[in-house]
Amino acid sequence: MKFALADARRHRRPEIIRTPTAQTKVITTMTGDGTSRIEAFKVLCDRWEKAWTELDGDAVAQLCAEDLLYDEPALEDTRRGREAVRRHVMAMARTFPDGTSSFTRIGLYIEVDRPAMVVAWQFQGTPIGTDRLIEFHGDDRLEIGEDGLIHAYRGLYDNRLVRKLLREAYDN
Repeated sequence: MKFALADARRHRRPEIIRTPTAQTKVITTMTGDGTSRIEAFKVLCDRWEKAWTELDGDAVAQLCAEDLLYDEPALEDTRRGREAVRRHVMAMARTFPDGTSSFTRIGLYIEVDRPAMVVAWQFQGTPIGTDRLIEFHGDDRLEIGEDGLIHAYRGLYDNRLVRKLLREAYDN
């Protein structure tokens, strides 16, 4: 009998704790033109994805504020200004020439308490001088100012994996 009781306790389903605020919170913040913050962020995210897929440094930079804080921990690099992100995109464009790369959004997470979002993405590209497709994923955390521009960017991905994939592509 004791064994059966202990066995039943071990296989009991975990209790699910629900917080009312997490389920009932509604975004009511509106932008200047009357659209919700969610809709405005979706539009910004669409433009962000398109600019990165085209590796268009100017288009990416236009989505960013002049005082952008651009941080890529994987590269141990933090810079300021939209020119920094433009140069980064242009460097990628040289490594992955026209038509050989794409960034595909695989998730969009919008913060409800402040104007920020996380864009989860999948990258595919063929480095110049190779015929080997490389793939990896990451997340961009974007903080949006009242002007609708990105004021802080933090790109997170596994740079060791990216370097390994690039080495393998060029070694073959």
